[in-house]
Amino acid sequence: MLKVSFLGGLGDFGKNMTVYEQDGHILVVDCGSMFPEADNPGIDLIIPDFTCLRDRVDRIAGLVLTHGHEDHIGAVPFFLRDFPVPVFATPLTMGFIEKKLSELGVNNIEKTVLEAGRSYRIGPFVVEGIPVTHSVPDAVSLIIDTPEGRVLHTGDFKLDQSPLDGRLTHYHRFHESGRDGVMALLIDSTNVEVEGMVGSESRVRKTLERYITAQRSKLFITLFSTNLMRLQTIFDLASRHGRKVALFGRSLVQNAKVGVDVGYLRIPKDTQITPEEVPRHPRGNVIVLTSGSQAEPFSALNRVAFDESKHLFIEEGDLLILSSRIIPGNEKRVARLINQVYRKGGEVITAREDRVHVSGHGAQEEIRLIASWVQPEYYIPVHGEYRQLKGNAQLACDMGFAKDKVIVSGTGEALKFEKGAFAGREEVPAGSVLIDGDTSDSVDRLVVRDRRHLSNDGIVVPIVVINRQSTRMESEPEIISRGYPYLDGGNGTADEVRKDLAALLRTLPAEEIRDSSILKAKVKSTVKKTLKRNEAKIPLIIPVVIEI
Repeated sequence: MLKVSFLGGLGDFGKNMTVYEQDGHILVVDCGSMFPEADNPGIDLIIPDFTCLRDRVDRIAGLVLTHGHEDHIGAVPFFLRDFPVPVFATPLTMGFIEKKLSELGVNNIEKTVLEAGRSYRIGPFVVEGIPVTHSVPDAVSLIIDTPEGRVLHTGDFKLDQSPLDGRLTHYHRFHESGRDGVMALLIDSTNVEVEGMVGSESRVRKTLERYITAQRSKLFITLFSTNLMRLQTIFDLASRHGRKVALFGRSLVQNAKVGVDVGYLRIPKDTQITPEEVPRHPRGNVIVLTSGSQAEPFSALNRVAFDESKHLFIEEGDLLILSSRIIPGNEKRVARLINQVYRKGGEVITAREDRVHVSGHGAQEEIRLIASWVQPEYYIPVHGEYRQLKGNAQLACDMGFAKDKVIVSGTGEALKFEKGAFAGREEVPAGSVLIDGDTSDSVDRLVVRDRRHLSNDGIVVPIVVINRQSTRMESEPEIISRGYPYLDGGNGTADEVRKDLAALLRTLPAEEIRDSSILKAKVKSTVKKTLKRNEAKIPLIIPVVIEI
């Protein structure tokens, strides 16, 4: 029996991770991360929960990666730290992975570079990568042959007829695979709400050239740091028109270096300068490429917009081009940044105003084409929010697929196939792990809850000093508060809290006073009741008991 389990990527954007299990042998496809929402203070990354694999490490035959975007590879170093299994990826994706593994100190991982047109036996699975166009070079769809039948896992794709790197989608392999027979097609749903086709990257090149030739002040361009084809375009245009280019942002600099090392990025001579050199050049001759297109709080672009960079800042007449899409959930953050740029005297161009970005995900016609070539027995929408999965399912039905052959699944579910037929569903443990970027360690959700509570409601620390022998108070209770206005001023609430605590300590049995855990719980409960009685918000309460 083949089980296809989804540990992420279905129902929200990011954390893409699919587990194929055939007779106890496991193949993992992709292992991505997602960025946290604003209500996760102190969290830098969210990754899938690997719990369901922990007691089966020896059964994992390998990890195969479709491309180098963070939502598909961001969790790989954390996964390989716990599961040191062989990794299969194309050259550029492998370059990104090696950098991540080095940063986390993960060594001795067996790595195999995928070559187009070549099959690889990984346990009971035979895997072949089909080159596809996407917004990062070296992306592949996967043919996965299993004893139960063939699965075609598209990953992220688009059908760009004139890609800037010249690497076309291998359409013939989709045709051939379909002729040979495909049991299940797992197909990207991201742009199912977009009619037609998404368009070629070459159209963005023409738009960017227009802005570069008209440039009179500093030109800031923010984009996804893995979009090496667009990086190459900007470097080439800058060289042609006599501009200098500075890269700003850790991920952008690192990925550009990987691109150069692997041969996917060629920087023209005397074109690149450092951020420190920008003030020395005429403003109209400088292009600054920055990461942080989603306005992440500590990103390079945020630092530029809010004057937190020593050498780069927005001035009157500067132009910022957002050459990327806004990931759902980040709209408010990006809007705040755009407003700040205008306050500083700059202007902003987004994909709403001009063709400064095209998606790397196929729209409806591209999805239809893949499905018509492959002609699978079962059609399974993946990669997207639930409405997009449902929209993709409806698209399949409109193409003539029978409803019982279109399977909408979700994160935390496994689909079972036996002898080429769908055999049912079952639940699998799935969830999210919160990562602190400073330590690369996971953070308990209770800690995040307390951080959120603290940031929203403040903190109150009631302190009681007890003589352990006599079980009497040695001094009046003390109240310390931060970020909590209800105990400030002369409203008497702080005095009432002290009186209630003193009354509590006079009435508690001696054995409960001597048990610090019980006493802390009673102190916390008393403070909460007093604040509720005064109709005050309840802060984070941390009782302190000092015994002498």
